[in-house]
Amino acid sequence: MLIRGRRSTPSSLIVAVVAALAAVVPGGAAGASDEAPASDEAPAKAPADIAVGVRLEAVADVKVARAEVARGSTVSVARLIERQGRITAVDVELADGHIARVAMATVRTSFRVLAE
Repeated sequence: MLIRGRRSTPSSLIVAVVAALAAVVPGGAAGASDEAPASDEAPAKAPADIAVGVRLEAVADVKVARAEVARGSTVSVARLIERQGRITAVDVELADGHIARVAMATVRTSFRVLAE
């Protein structure tokens, strides 16, 4: 869309954006939203076996915050950290009582859940 002879103003820019959305988005600009399209599946959550109170055993030496958890050592899950509906990290209680935050990717690769 080319407009000649007019200076660009914020309102004309908004009109151009709405017109572009109407051409690109099915259902027009009214169909555009920040929400993801609804699906039959629920968002992926952390494994069902990760919960507060669960004991985790390190399968390798892992650096957690300023501490290092040696292979075979155990920690306890103290809190689940959730962002945008997904569990992204856990707070674990170390043997000395300190609490450290561990990303779920590290939990999956460096720890195993102990059978209760």
